[in-house]
Amino acid sequence: MKKTFFGLVAVLVMIIGAGCGWYKVNYGTIPYYVQVTQDGKSEKITYNDGTSGTIYRYNLTGYDKSGKSQQVKLIESRILKHDAYLKAAYSKKENVISWEEVKKIRSTSSSFGGIK
Repeated sequence: MKKTFFGLVAVLVMIIGAGCGWYKVNYGTIPYYVQVTQDGKSEKITYNDGTSGTIYRYNLTGYDKSGKSQQVKLIESRILKHDAYLKAAYSKKENVISWEEVKKIRSTSSSFGGIK
């Protein structure tokens, strides 16, 4: 009886661990720092309820804390300020999930590569 119980608990722990690992790989985010240096490309869309709107697509270069660059795609419903600095939560599956505006990054090292 005890062996069966502990066997079931072990299987359950492995399933939960595998699920958490899968979720982190597919939906975990990495913070990247970007500077908005270009205008977004506007696109007219129609929502499911029949109303229309405009979205803006931005293709930006982001840098992580180690200085590694990554092309990030940001879709926003408003125009972003030129030369604004953003901290973007980047997911390999979904691109930018969320972002926040930050003050200019001052770093003596080369950790933020192309951000000036």
